Order: sequence, then C-alpha cells, then structure tokens
Amino acid sequence: WTRTEQYLDKSLRRGIVFKSLPASVMKLLFSLVVLWKGSEVRPLQTNKSDEKQSPRSCQPKTNVMFLKTHKTASSTILNLLCRFGDKHNLTFALPTNYRFGYPEFFSSRSIKGFSQQNGRLYNIMCHHMRFRRLEVQKVMPADTFYFTILRNPVTLAESSYTYNTFLVPSFHRSASFVNFIANPWKYYQPKLQNSYLARNLLWFDFGFDHNQSFSLILLADYFDQSMVLLRDALCWSLDDMITFRLNSRSTVARKHLSRAQEDQVKQWNAMDWYLYQHFNKTFWQRVESFGKSRMDQEVASLQARRKELENLCILQVRNGEQNKYGQARILGYDLNLNLSLPDKERCLRMILTELQYTDLLDKKQFPRTGSRVQTIIHPSIIQPAIS
Repeated sequence: WTRTEQYLDKSLRRGIVFKSLPASVMKLLFSLVVLWKGSEVRPLQTNKSDEKQSPRSCQPKTNVMFLKTHKTASSTILNLLCRFGDKHNLTFALPTNYRFGYPEFFSSRSIKGFSQQNGRLYNIMCHHMRFRRLEVQKVMPADTFYFTILRNPVTLAESSYTYNTFLVPSFHRSASFVNFIANPWKYYQPKLQNSYLARNLLWFDFGFDHNQSFSLILLADYFDQSMVLLRDALCWSLDDMITFRLNSRSTVARKHLSRAQEDQVKQWNAMDWYLYQHFNKTFWQRVESFGKSRMDQEVASLQARRKELENLCILQVRNGEQNKYGQARILGYDLNLNLSLPDKERCLRMILTELQYTDLLDKKQFPRTGSRVQTIIHPSIIQPAIS
C-alpha cells in the first residue's frame, strides 16, 4: 500500500474530504486510481464467462446514452454503466460539475474537454441532463443506443417531496406531502427556485417532448424485468447487470397514500401520468415479445446472482439513520474487507455513488489536468439527492 498511502496522504493535505467510506476502503479506492493507465479506447473483449451467460449471436453495444431521470433508480443504473465503461476503457462524456448544466437544456459545452473543433465522440453518456436530442447527437456516434427509465408518478412525487422538502420552497411551505397534494396551488409557485422538482418532473427531464425515439424505456417499478430487457438489448453479461441499490431511501420514511390521494397526485402531475401510462404499455408489450417464461427464468437468474454478490460483498445494510437528506434516510452498506484484492475491487465499484465514480472517471480520463475538487462523499451533501 506504500504508493497508495502516499497518494492518500497527499490528497488529505490538499484538503480533500472523505466522509462516506472507512479509511481501509478509501485506500483500496485510491489504489484503483493509481493503477489506472489512462483513457485509451480499446476493443471490447468477451471472455468465456460472458459467452456462457450471453449465448446469443450478438455483439455487445459500447455506444450508450442513458437519460438519467430523477427518483427512478437512475443512480443504480449509472453505477452499472460506469462499471462497464470503466472495465472496457470506454470514453465517457463527463460533465464539468457532475450534471450537464441541469436544469438548463443540455449543451455540448457542458462536457469537460469537449470543443466543436475536435469533433470528438464519446462511448457513454449517463449523467443528469435536461434532454435535447439534437445536441446530444453532436457528441455521440450514429449507432448509439438510447434508453431511459420512468417511475410511477405517484411514488415518484412522494419521493421527490421527501428528499427535497428543504430545497423546494413550494414543498417547504406545506406541512406534509399529503397537505401539499390536497391543495398544491396554495403552495406551488413555478418561478421559485427548484420548482421543477415539484411538478411533472419526468416530463421536465424529457425536455417537455416525449417523442425522442429511445430504443428502450425501462420502469423502475419493475426493475429486475427492466434489467433483463436491458441486458438483452445491450448483449452484456449477467454480471454486468448486477447492481446494489444506490441513493435509495429506507422504507421508514415512505408514505402510503389512499386511492383518493393517489388520484390527486396523478391530476397534479398529469403530463407525467400520461407519459407513464404510454410507456407502461410499450414496456409490457416488449416483455410479451421477450416471452413470459423466458423473462421469469432470467429474472430468477439475476436475483440469484445478485444474492451471491450481496453475500460476498456486504456485511450489513445500514438503514440510513446516520445518513439523512431532507426527510429521507439513505441506505448504506458496510463492505466486507476480508476478501481477495480482485473481489474487494469488484465489491467497492458496486457501491460507489454517482459522485465517487464520476471523480474516479474524471481522474482516469484527465490524468494530467487539474481534476475537479475530489469530494468523495454522499451526493446529498453537495447537491439535491434527486437520483
């Protein structure tokens, strides 16, 4: 660990702050940074294990754009994409400040290191943005696979309120979510800061245009089925699709609504409800085409493998009592450190938050430039916990 410890000590002297991982895990984290060899793009190699898990005659897709929507398990999917791209030395379109100018519409100028003159294209784009397809197409290859994820607007709206109570004046002025949704116009003022978090959040992320021709639209409410469909579309291995829940709140803070209250939420978020109903139909049409029996088998395989990796990697799931944001308690993990170095590396990557992985990719792709402030902490400490 000598070289890693020197790097860690130097980082600490430069004022870097670490709050979410124990020192022993941080040493491993920085060993990964030290061992990385730059950002050269190399052809994707398929190993025997991948061939066994994906016997179809297809080639893994390596050009992928994910529209990261709010409160839809999108942080978990971002980790999946970061691990795959990192593993295969793919190039990421990285934001200059963790999000692509959000809540403004996406502009290629918000990509770190991009200039119109060099015409550079990227393999993976997966950070928060307000979608504008024509602008995205400037920086992504023509054969890019576009996908996103939605969530039932009822549970999404309640989650947004719980996370963002103190960030959104329209929320903060109400006593509770039930109080807010019973008479939203009493509290909602669209011109106030962060008001986009209070109404039709999915539609806002889509740029108020659902005709965006995504190759696949997943549903957070059926996450495992979504992962099976995504794996089939991308032609990736089973292990590539295994995830642990990230930036997810404990069930303690979740509110259960009556049918009448759910109807109030749907009326308030009518555009989101329209969007969800439309793509809920296309999702299940795709499941039907995939085959119900085949789907059940692959979901079972996914869940069994996830359980194996949970038993390997995780000593304990923390209920979020010590890690709160707004009214939400954010789940955390105690990592098993009694593992071989390769297993430690795999397990650590699976629990890295959005900001942690973004910082590591930033250092990998821009090794000779001044990297952004290396703040490896929970996202909620820096920005709204809206993933």
